[in-house]
Amino acid sequence: MKTWYMIFAAACAVAMPAFADGDGEGEEPAAIRVTSEAVTFKLRTGSGTAAVSSADLATWPVTYRAGETVTLTSPAGASTTPVSGAAANGETALAGAFNADGVWRLANSSGGSALVGVAWGTFGSPWREASADASCRMHTEGEGPDRKLKKSEAPPVAYSGDDWKSDLTKASTITLTPPEGSGLEPTTWNKTGRGASAFTFNAKGVWTITLTFADNTTRTARIDIQASGFMIIVK
Repeated sequence: MKTWYMIFAAACAVAMPAFADGDGEGEEPAAIRVTSEAVTFKLRTGSGTAAVSSADLATWPVTYRAGETVTLTSPAGASTTPVSGAAANGETALAGAFNADGVWRLANSSGGSALVGVAWGTFGSPWREASADASCRMHTEGEGPDRKLKKSEAPPVAYSGDDWKSDLTKASTITLTPPEGSGLEPTTWNKTGRGASAFTFNAKGVWTITLTFADNTTRTARIDIQASGFMIIVK
């Protein structure tokens, strides 16, 4: 049985009011009677990752509240909407939704999100390759490609001709556009295969980096280079 890895967060809160039998102070609270049908549910409150089978994940309910929209984004960036503007609280299962290897993102319109990692090799994507030993730097704080950092903190710019699907014959174009008003010209690289090249972000402000794959699809990142050092103002 395949094993998938899931990172998620869940929270719930229950508020219980207190009532009194009269209007006077110091009176004993009245008993609160609540009657409801039995309900079965799953709730995980621990942090970190959880390994679950594909069969278990397919039946795991995704809950939502009235008015919320739930979106599911594939590793390739394509989005579907399992729930749109829910009329009432409810839940839905995502059986068959995870049909590609990589990291999927599940989010609701209230700001909650969960990451589901489908192991490479589950749907045929290669999960190991031979390569020369190499060191690398990565900036992994935050979600998505956009970053805010100092010039000295910027790692090399990574590229791939086929969106990192392992075909090293594919070519790509990388365009690095400087901040507006900097007076600098855009820089363009033409690369084959995949790798990472150092680049000096020599102007503060927002740089736009566009990676164009061999099939003309693109990925865009906005890198906000902050001023380094400090300033002393004497009055």
